[in-house]
Amino acid sequence: MNNMPTINNGGQPYYFPADIAKEGEEYARLSNFFKTRVGDNGKILTFKWYDQGRVMNVHGFIPFIQGMVGKHYEEPDTNEIVMAPDALYREWQGSTDNGHDGGFMDYILEDQMFPQEGIFKGHFGLKDTNGNVLTSVNIVFEVLGNDLRVGETTKYYSAELDRLAREYEVKTDQMVADGTQKVDQFVAQTKNDINASLQTSRENLDALNGEIRANRAEQANISQHLAGTQQQIANYDIVTRPEFQNGMDTVTNAINNRLSQMKTSPIAVANLGELNKKYPKGADGIFITADTGHKWVYLNDQWTDCGVYQAVGIANEITDPMRKQLNQLQKQTDSNTNDLISAKSQLNNNADRINSIESSGKLADVQLIDESGNLITDQNGATILVSRWLPIVDKTLTQSDIPADALAVQNAINDAISFNPYSYGLPVFKIWGNDIPLLKDKTKKLKDGLTYEFDRYNIRGKLKSIKVQGASSASYPKKNYTIQLDQDIEIIPNYGRQNKYVLKANYNDYSQIRNVMSAKMWGKIKASETNDLYDVLVDQSGNAITTQNDDSVSAVTDPLLSIGSSYGAIDGFPVALYINDQYWGLYTFSIPKDGWMAKMPKKQGYAILSPDWKPQGAFEEVTNLHDSMELEYSGTDSEEWIINSINNLINLIKATYSDTGSFDNAVGNYLDMSSAIDYYVYSILIGNTDGVVRNYLLQTFNGDKWYFVPYDLDVTFGRSVYWGQYASAFSHTDKLREEGITFENSADSTQGNRVFYQLWKFHKDQVLNRTKELITGVLSPDNLEVEMTKYMYKIPQEAFNAEVKLWPGTPETSIDNLSQLLRWYNRRVKFIQNEYLAN
Repeated sequence: MNNMPTINNGGQPYYFPADIAKEGEEYARLSNFFKTRVGDNGKILTFKWYDQGRVMNVHGFIPFIQGMVGKHYEEPDTNEIVMAPDALYREWQGSTDNGHDGGFMDYILEDQMFPQEGIFKGHFGLKDTNGNVLTSVNIVFEVLGNDLRVGETTKYYSAELDRLAREYEVKTDQMVADGTQKVDQFVAQTKNDINASLQTSRENLDALNGEIRANRAEQANISQHLAGTQQQIANYDIVTRPEFQNGMDTVTNAINNRLSQMKTSPIAVANLGELNKKYPKGADGIFITADTGHKWVYLNDQWTDCGVYQAVGIANEITDPMRKQLNQLQKQTDSNTNDLISAKSQLNNNADRINSIESSGKLADVQLIDESGNLITDQNGATILVSRWLPIVDKTLTQSDIPADALAVQNAINDAISFNPYSYGLPVFKIWGNDIPLLKDKTKKLKDGLTYEFDRYNIRGKLKSIKVQGASSASYPKKNYTIQLDQDIEIIPNYGRQNKYVLKANYNDYSQIRNVMSAKMWGKIKASETNDLYDVLVDQSGNAITTQNDDSVSAVTDPLLSIGSSYGAIDGFPVALYINDQYWGLYTFSIPKDGWMAKMPKKQGYAILSPDWKPQGAFEEVTNLHDSMELEYSGTDSEEWIINSINNLINLIKATYSDTGSFDNAVGNYLDMSSAIDYYVYSILIGNTDGVVRNYLLQTFNGDKWYFVPYDLDVTFGRSVYWGQYASAFSHTDKLREEGITFENSADSTQGNRVFYQLWKFHKDQVLNRTKELITGVLSPDNLEVEMTKYMYKIPQEAFNAEVKLWPGTPETSIDNLSQLLRWYNRRVKFIQNEYLAN
């Protein structure tokens, strides 16, 4: 029933007048009767539309809102409103149900239409059911903390002081952006300075390596010199005094203790403050402060900055011989005081050099791999580890002359070549959960550890559940998913706030268009019937229901035709899916096979069935709803009434009738003839070869009469049920699934549907007349091209390129596109006209 605008205490409706023929200049404040706070949902703002002072008839029109919300200021010379760079785009579209008698149209400010204070600049207008904009009025909303003010045009008054304040606020944001750019420039210059410093450090390191090589020769001289000293002691029979020997033992012990305390790798601390706090009196070794990357050593009773820590790799073959020489020197040291002091000095120098060398890298266990990158294992299957000296590498990919980390390089390459949906304005849906990629069939459902994010709708939270949707999808590498959010939100327009949705992969439809657009075209087919089906509403006593002006109230009372949108079929839009931060490809965010796809309540008489194959899907045998016909939705917990109802229809369809009257009298109250004929004609026109005995829905709204509705429409417009085959638009064959669908083979007793058989037998003229209406109307080639092209505008070519790389097994990628689809349909219409309508 159509509702009138809200009535105030004085008996007058609240509304906002808008005349499409003239533009007002006044600035109206509506807070006296219309309160909206930032973030409110579901508020209704009623417009009353005029044309040169005359009330418009808005029935059959669709209201819409489009505009930007955010900060602004007015240019003093032109009075033009300038929106801030971070202003948010907002849009809303209603349905024909929002229109009322008297020119009234309800605009619903929902889904946090105004999420922040500021200005809303845009349009309130009307569209026809084909999406053509008939009229719109420029609107400016000023969104405050606790109310809403509306001006009728974009030229609304603002005091000079208010203008300067807003201009300052917007331009301050721009200054912040400029400052950010300058900071980036400074960072870039700093990186250049650091690279220059690293070059100097590398040269110093080369010098150190030269010293190490010279030190090897020096070690040999020391060894020869000590050997000569020992010979002199032996020749001259020098006797060591016991007390002097004790002193030598003390010195030796001190050397050993010093060597045992030497640090062989740098120690990391957060900053200099932490270093002073932890070691106020100093400590042995080299310390690296994480905030600056500088080396610090304790010299002259204070911590000294030794510059940027430079990482290079030195092989064990350098450090091991030096350590061995140190051990030999220590053993060869004797009571000769001068030689001992000289050896001790040399030992300390070498220890410092070893400490410096070892701090440039680390000894780590690494797994062995073969030339193909496969892990090498032992006979028990365990990976083999070997010790390797690993140089410290650059993981940021910002330093020069330092080895880069391989994983960081791979990630950088992936980022550079991967598809970025944000760049094209494609909606992005993200989900996280460790076991999601492991889902293989539709019997397992995940419920724990799942989160999601949908920036387009500003929602995020915990995912209640996720499962694979559809038996066919389970066999494909790219799968459909049914998800349940932790909150109710209207994501598909005109279906209310829901939490259960489907992410459809379209794996075997590379064009990404068949499923949703075919369903949308079904909606247009059924919408074309509603113009002649408005009934005057009456109460229980049979009296006409009227408005306050004594006008009768009319509405579409047929339950399927009153749904609107896709009229019981699916609806949705393309999204980019990410799973665990990995791009998963193009998907369709759509309606599930649930009661709300047909706007069904949870009560007796409402149900949805899904035929899956012959014989039940062809109306050849009765069902128990656990065979080739499944129950998708029931308004009650009981299945018995549904089984009785659908089996009654199956038995009526199976029966034999002598004439049209007998058939209609028998099945008329149990089969919606209009939806059955439309589905029959629609399937023939679009080549729905896989939708004859399955992939359609049966819906009931009273427990007795059943309606046909299409579902799963990816095998259409020339696609065959067998990959690699093509269903000709000019089909003259009786092989339905192999070579294409016709009126005759889809009604055949061996491969067709018994309902189609009865319709072709008793209502052939009506079937062909409806065919002619559709191909010259909503399903004309021109109209189909317009509608499908509008849908495809949302998907960039780069997304299709990424799909081929991500899922290389996707079938028919070289031919399955919008051009092929439209070309096939043009040829199909010509065939239908010549074959069935010429006479």
